[in-house]
Amino acid sequence: MVEINASSNRIEGCVQLSASKSISNRLLMIKAISKSSFELYNLSESDDTQILNRILSNTSLPNEINCHHAGTTLRFLTAYLSTIKGTFRVFGSDRMHQRPIKPLVDCIRKLGIEIRYLENEGFPPIEILGNETIEGGELTIPGNISSQFISALLLIAPKLKNGLSLRIIDPILSIPYIKMTLSLMKEMGIKYVWDKNTIHVEHQAYSTRNLAAENDWSSSSFIYSLASLSTESKIEIPHLYSESVQGDFYVSELYSHLGVETSFHKGGITIKKNNQVSTKLEFNLSDFPDLALPYVVSCAGLGIEVYLSGLESLKIKESDRLVSIKKELSKFNVECEINDHSIYVPKNQLIKYNGMVIDDHNDHRIPMSIAPLAIKTESNIFFKDSLVVNKSYPLFWDDLKKLGFNIVN
Repeated sequence: MVEINASSNRIEGCVQLSASKSISNRLLMIKAISKSSFELYNLSESDDTQILNRILSNTSLPNEINCHHAGTTLRFLTAYLSTIKGTFRVFGSDRMHQRPIKPLVDCIRKLGIEIRYLENEGFPPIEILGNETIEGGELTIPGNISSQFISALLLIAPKLKNGLSLRIIDPILSIPYIKMTLSLMKEMGIKYVWDKNTIHVEHQAYSTRNLAAENDWSSSSFIYSLASLSTESKIEIPHLYSESVQGDFYVSELYSHLGVETSFHKGGITIKKNNQVSTKLEFNLSDFPDLALPYVVSCAGLGIEVYLSGLESLKIKESDRLVSIKKELSKFNVECEINDHSIYVPKNQLIKYNGMVIDDHNDHRIPMSIAPLAIKTESNIFFKDSLVVNKSYPLFWDDLKKLGFNIVN
């Protein structure tokens, strides 16, 4: 249990975010696939990255691999272990066993690799009979489920004897994450061609060079949310830059409509609250689904009417995120309308916390999205689990303290 309140609706301070787990996990996979000894710096402190790093650091990969809640880890390893000689059983938490993996498994099976479902068809746990020699060739995969399936295949593509031509069926969600994968592969020496809906990667070797992961733009969304709900704010966030491989850099544009101004400088960014706030907003966030929850909460707190679409992928995250955020916002007297791909929040709803404990739904982004509403409530807000944020942002509660919030564990 954690209890928080905002000592002031004015926020000033400096927050040092950790590295991007999305970048860190891709770099760890590239290092493992290349079988090279180059150094990686500034890796994320998140649980997801620590789990993946711990698994890959074994001198000999275990036959039983527990990915816990780490979806990226399980999906990337499913592709990677297919290229390693041996039999591997890959599993995770109960929620992980409810998250589909069939499109990725179907593609790997077409490459000649045997994969068995150990419980429910289409879902982990799975058993992989890996093979070091895979021909490669042409594959087709739907683009509207998870970009991580696509990234998992792209990362192993250079290792395949004939490379890979991967055709992605429209619509393609989370394109910036696919671009991130390709950008990091390119930085490590891999050439590719993206022609319309098909990505071609020839058989080739990753180069070896030391690399540092960027700090995390996704985590900054919760700090932007704080700034938007404040009456006055000035927050320094070091080591975030406009030249970024992270699509969630878009958060700076998104929050400009909620009165948050971003200034870029040599050391990072400064965000400030101004009075230029929109009254009605509509965005398709299919490329930036991780920004949807903090943005919805910010709009609700400001009384702004908002409609966000392109959110199909949120159903298969750590929780069904639209269902989860609707339930938790109702505890603040906020009603919203949801379906499989969108959320709508009417304007001018009075924020009034009913005192019920905020359930995290085993999903790190739920409490981090809700927490900024402490600025709009007079009473303390209670959260079920303070540790769930460790999945992506372990220092979240500490950073709130730095910005003047009172936190009691």
